[in-house]
Order: sequence, then C-alpha cells, then structure tokens
Amino acid sequence: MRILYVTNDLPWPLTSGYLRHYHFIRALSARHAVTLLSLVREGHGRADVDALRSITERIAVVPATLGRPSVTGRARSRLRALRAGGDEAAIRLGEAGAELAAAGRFDVLLVSGKRTFPVLRRLPPLPLVADLCDATSSRIRLQIRHAPPARWPILALEYAEVRRVERALLGRAAHVLFASVRDREALLGPAGSPARSAGVSVIPNGVDLEFWRRRRRRLGRDEIVLTGAMDYPPNTDAALGLIETVLPLVRREIPTAGLSIVGRDPTPTLVAAGRRPGVRVTGYVDDVRPYLERASVFAVPLRFGAGIQNKVLEAMAMEVPVVASPLAADGLRAADGERPPIDVASTPEETAQRIVERLRRAGHGEEAGPALRSYVAEHFDWTRNAGRLERILLAVAEGSPEPPEEAR
Repeated sequence: MRILYVTNDLPWPLTSGYLRHYHFIRALSARHAVTLLSLVREGHGRADVDALRSITERIAVVPATLGRPSVTGRARSRLRALRAGGDEAAIRLGEAGAELAAAGRFDVLLVSGKRTFPVLRRLPPLPLVADLCDATSSRIRLQIRHAPPARWPILALEYAEVRRVERALLGRAAHVLFASVRDREALLGPAGSPARSAGVSVIPNGVDLEFWRRRRRRLGRDEIVLTGAMDYPPNTDAALGLIETVLPLVRREIPTAGLSIVGRDPTPTLVAAGRRPGVRVTGYVDDVRPYLERASVFAVPLRFGAGIQNKVLEAMAMEVPVVASPLAADGLRAADGERPPIDVASTPEETAQRIVERLRRAGHGEEAGPALRSYVAEHFDWTRNAGRLERILLAVAEGSPEPPEEAR
C-alpha cells in the first residue's frame, strides 16, 4: 500500500508534540511505502528532515512561515485565510502534494491537522482518512470563556475557520479518526451523528513504556510538577493558575512545597511568574524524566484543551500521582468507559487540597503507584494502536469505510 501522509508540522524531534504521527509512520513503514508531506515550522533544520528518511519513502516539506505577527496582523491573516480557503503556506502545501501525486500513484491519503485541509483541493481524488485527532473547535470555544475581551475577535475567527474545516472533513472522509472518546463526542455527540453512522474510530496516542520508566520506587518530597510545551495556551493558562492561585494555597499548609514548570518556549508572562518563591520555570530540558522522578505529584489543572494530554500519560507511565481538572481527566477516558486512576479536582481550592494530600502521603514515604502505569499499558500502546490504523487504511484503500470490527 502506498500512503500519502500529510501533517501540520514535521513529526521530529520527538519533543515537537507530533509523537502521534512519528509512531504511526514508523509502524506503517514496516510494510507499506509512506510519503510524508508536511508543513515545517521555524526552527526545524535539514537534520530533522533527514531523521525521518529511514521511515519514509519520500519527504516533501513547505515552510509554515508562522512567525509572531501582531494582533492586527493575525486578524488580517485569519480573514485572508477564510476568504482564500486556507493560508498561503497550506495552499503551497497543496501544490506540493499535487506534484507528488502526478509523479506517482497513491492508494490512500491520510490527512492530519485542520490547517492542511487545502491540500485536498489540489490532489486528484484519493480514498481519504482524516485524523481529526482532537476537537479543536471545542478547545477554542472554551478558551474564549477564559480569554480577555481583546482576544475574542481573533479567537472567534479561529473558531469559525476550524469549525468549517471540521465539518468539511467529516463530510468528505471515508473514515474519520479521533484521539479520544471525548473529542469524538464533542463533534458527533454521545450517540454519534446520523451523517457519520459509519467510518468513525477512536485511536488514542501511546506511550513508550520502556522509555518512561522509573528508577526508584520512592516518590519525591514536596515537589509539584507540570510538563509540556509552555507556549501552548492551555498549558500556559494551567501553569499560571498553579503559580498564582494554587501554590499559595498549598504553601499555607506545606511551606516547603515547590513547583516546577518544565517545558520548552515558556511565554514572557510565565517566565516572570516563575520568579515567585517556590517556583521554577525551566524552559527546554533534554530529558523530562528526572523531574518526574523527583515529583510527589503531577498537577494539570487545564481549563480548556482538546485531545489526549501526552504529558499526563507520561507522568502516569512514571507512576507519579496525578491531580487533574475534569477536562484533562476526561481526555483519558477509555472506549469501554473506564476512567483513569487519578485525582480529579474542579476548582483551585480543591486542586490545592488534593495536592496537599498527595504531598503529605509522599512525605510519609508513599511509593509510586503501579496502577497508573497499568492503565496506560492497557489503553495507550503505540504498536496496538498503529495496527488498528493500518487495518483502517487498508479497508479504505479497498473501497470500504469500515475495517474489521476488532480494528475499531
């Protein structure tokens, strides 16, 4: 099978946030020819492209040219994108895809990311699998509730653009993929949509359990940790909430409690907040595992977001107790309804209370919890989930939107 795989950004290095596509491409390439067509953000170099050559037959990339425009510039860019049916980089990506299709036959097209939607206009008709991954429109809708009024116009434009693309992909794709039950329900409803009675699957992300493994059983003491890309608005919002509201409440009970915000590209506001007593904002680190090894508790009070939070899966694989908001926890709900063995807290006060409880238990010598790792191993396995994707692609390439029952 010859697969044209389209992504929003290059799935390398593995800290890029595009783990899903790297692991799927690697698994598919063992038996199939995969051509990668991808936008490439600023900061990627030739070495990043070369790192993917061993798992692809061919790679074509187009600069995303995102930059950091002004508020007015972003608004104008969104308006142009709405009128043109896509931004300039995405349109160029479609043109590159047309050249690839003209040079060779593909059996199936796998498109991921709403920004890549204009590719479909340039390509010849191909059996299409759309990996929506997360319900981005639901994340933006929640973000608007918590954003300052000056941000509402831009977010409203983003919402309109993303919602249009989501509807178009749902109507056009032979098969649609979601990363979580929550995201599927956000777009199709709890009972599904009559328009999508077939050709819908939830394929979660996975965790490399050999990599994310503890070296010692004892939890750290008085240490709260949050990891992730810290320029991603849901993570930035959660980190600031921990620093400004939750940690002061925790330190009333445990004055020695510390908070580490670990991850690349922290915003200037977050860097400034990191100067407060008991707080450390690390920026990029080569290896997150030592921070999780020293943690007493992993806190993730997301107020808005979508998809599966890989950072939570990694913490669970490292057997670190987790205190999460209902939104973060719901993204980890299994297809059979099973919920993760983590603490759920709805308010800053409740979050602080749960964290204090976990810090005290760790201070009394509590060891890491194997139930967390077992839940991840049962539901979030890259090899098993990539196998399900392969069966879906084969079925769609053969003209059927429905793979065998066990592949769904």
